[in-house]
Amino acid sequence: MESMVIADIRRALHGHRSFLVAGHEDLDGDCIGSQLGLYHWLAGQDKQVVVVSGGPTIANYAFLPGFDRIQCRVPDGFQADVTVCLDTGSIERVFPGAPAQGLVINIDHHTGNAQFGDINWVDTSAAAVGEQIFTLLNSGSRLLTPEIAACLYVAILTDTGSFHYSKTSARTFDIAAALVHAGADPHGIANAYYDNIHPDTVRMMGEVFNHLHFEMNGRLVWGEITQEMYARLGGVERQPEMLASQMRSIRGVEIAVLFHEMDGPSGRVSFRSRARVDAQVVASELGGGGHPSAAGCRFEGDYAPNRDRILEVVRRHAAALQP
Repeated sequence: MESMVIADIRRALHGHRSFLVAGHEDLDGDCIGSQLGLYHWLAGQDKQVVVVSGGPTIANYAFLPGFDRIQCRVPDGFQADVTVCLDTGSIERVFPGAPAQGLVINIDHHTGNAQFGDINWVDTSAAAVGEQIFTLLNSGSRLLTPEIAACLYVAILTDTGSFHYSKTSARTFDIAAALVHAGADPHGIANAYYDNIHPDTVRMMGEVFNHLHFEMNGRLVWGEITQEMYARLGGVERQPEMLASQMRSIRGVEIAVLFHEMDGPSGRVSFRSRARVDAQVVASELGGGGHPSAAGCRFEGDYAPNRDRILEVVRRHAAALQP
């Protein structure tokens, strides 16, 4: 069945002229890398391609080839034959209040995907959407370019937590090896991504770590990045992407929660958990989604009351754990 869906997507990519490659709000490495990998492949086939995201891009990924092609809105007058939505469980995370264009292809690996596309390829066993894009593009005699390889390598590297999350498989390493053979530079990518943190990002991390809240004998830890911190330290572009995962790595922590106060008023929340707490279940109860070990949600309205409401839900789930 999956091979039939992949064949349908390949026919759509070959058979149409103009494409909108769409990513979710709150972009991460898997979404950006998958978008740009697909962009380079389509552009190499002389297609018209617009890459659009639902939120600000993260400066950590500026080294990726094609990063400057990512736009925050669809250009006036552009009409796509096909919209490809990547790494998102619902179309509202890409086009809040606006319709997609043309045939909609939904490629995702999250549990709870709404199957909103005209063609849906949802593989919850994939460690990253980057794995799916590799499978999609790596067919026939056409080789992947170094630009595509670099983008997909970053997608997989970041969404597997540097190859240590639970969905990392032998296939993940096989694909990573194939991408290196195709021109991805592991040392150069690691240096550009991990060893290039902006000083304001480090300051933001320090403030969060200095004010962490430990509860329930250390099983729950939570922190927050407020609007005041964003305004003082360079805005959301300086957000520390791996911070929630670093909070989870603290000894004894079963679930880590990182709150981001946004304009609006509104906010978003990142959940990172170990095996005994299903972060996806917690996020789903709050209108979000994700994976068992990494999930998130958003909220509208005043920040502090929503933060406290969400913490009560998390405490209930954490309280169910045996000490």
